[in-house]
Amino acid sequence: MAREWRSRLILLAASLLLSLLLAELLTRLFFPISDRRDNITLDGNTITSFVEPGTVYRQVSNEYDALTTITDRGYRAPAVEGSPDLVFIGDSFTFGYGLNDAEAFPGLYCAQARRSCANLGLPSSGTLQQVERLEQFIDRLQWRPREVRLFFFGMSGSFSAGNDFVDNYNREITREARQRGKPHTEDKQSRGLTERVIGLQAVLLRHSNLARMLKFYAGPRLKAMFIAEPGDERMRKALESTRTSLQQLDALSRRAGFEYSIYLLVPVQDILRGTYKDTLATLQGVSPVQVIPTAQQFLDSPAQYYYAFDGHLNPKGSQRIADFLVSRDQNKNKPVN
Repeated sequence: MAREWRSRLILLAASLLLSLLLAELLTRLFFPISDRRDNITLDGNTITSFVEPGTVYRQVSNEYDALTTITDRGYRAPAVEGSPDLVFIGDSFTFGYGLNDAEAFPGLYCAQARRSCANLGLPSSGTLQQVERLEQFIDRLQWRPREVRLFFFGMSGSFSAGNDFVDNYNREITREARQRGKPHTEDKQSRGLTERVIGLQAVLLRHSNLARMLKFYAGPRLKAMFIAEPGDERMRKALESTRTSLQQLDALSRRAGFEYSIYLLVPVQDILRGTYKDTLATLQGVSPVQVIPTAQQFLDSPAQYYYAFDGHLNPKGSQRIADFLVSRDQNKNKPVN
């Protein structure tokens, strides 16, 4: 009896493996999907900096081919003469990763609002680096903006790549390592099983077109199903670093004489899981000013506003943020009866 069950299991496993191999072959033939994400100049050379002054390049993936123009001053187009009235700071979501120049929400908003603006968004940056970048422009170019808007991208319940909480955590532990006089090495003991499994997806996506196809068509749902929780100690350090960064923005605003506001952008999985309010409360706990949420703009159908594979805002999502900003301006300017 045991031998019979063993034979059945072997046969079942072999059938499943054969089916997967056949599905892999068919998808490679009829639905090939690349896992690559390239930034290349118009003549095909790979770029080494997102914001090299005076460059024009393409952001290319299986979901977009986005023309990107960097001004002579080193920020994303459109360019502004003299000192801008409003400056946007943030990470790749503010920069407009995967979007053409005319599709990034800072540019969309400023065109609609007819304001002089500069987009200092910087991909793969944390909050402190974003504030330092702003300070450099203020000091070097003698900018005197009337207003600065910081767009924080994060999810408090997950420690995934691209999350500003993670970027700020990495900045903090790197700083601590330097103080000890030792190079920073990742503490793998702090990573849970789910985080380790998620970390294997890069290998799977690199070798399996079937996996790439699954992510391409069901990316948001998959992200919502598998969450790598940060753990108390890592989150504590992330929040401390975030608090320090926002305090520096607050101090800079007083020195340079601008008003500032903080907006929260969340990944699609935070909305699908219904945990975006937790992220808002977490960020609010370390912010010197009231944080303005944006998740409510995507509640009707979250997945349609984000690139499924890439995870950034798509043109629809970017337009939603721009419209939201315009609407807030209009509501603030309404006369009080």
